[in-house]
Formats: sequence, structure tokens, C-alpha cells
Amino acid sequence: MSEKEIYATIAEEEPFCMLCGKSWNLNIHHIRYGSCGRHTYFGNIIRLCVGCHQMVHKNKKRWQPFLIKIANQHELKMNREVVE
Repeated sequence: MSEKEIYATIAEEEPFCMLCGKSWNLNIHHIRYGSCGRHTYFGNIIRLCVGCHQMVHKNKKRWQPFLIKIANQHELKMNREVVE
């Protein structure tokens, strides 16, 4: 899947912020950064509203474990749907 297709799928599957539930002003957030290797895949990106996105970037160490957990659950769901 191309990066563009992954973004489109995430936008369709996650039409809301994964932290607060808002459905407007949404961004895609990479949990692990490009410097860590391959970075655009279902287990590494989530949707966040602008406010939550800024909050996460201000305190990355606090939010990283929680966001990884959310993304891993989403990746399992997406992989199951692809297989079925």
C-alpha cells in the first residue's frame, strides 16, 4: 500500500481524534519518527485533532507509550480486515 493509500484508509477508518473524539481539524500523527526507519504504516499513525496533536508534541515522552498501544490495536484491526 502506498503512503497516500494508507493516509486515505486512516482518514476513512478514523474520522475522529483518537484521544478526545473530535471530528474536525484532524491531523495524522506519526508515533515513531522517520529517523527510526519505516514510519508510515497502520501501527505507526493515528488521527489527532490539532489541540491533541500539539499537546502530544509538547510532552512526547508521556504520550508515546499510550499512543503506541492505541496504534497497535488499530494495526491488529486493520490487518484482520485485510485478511478477511
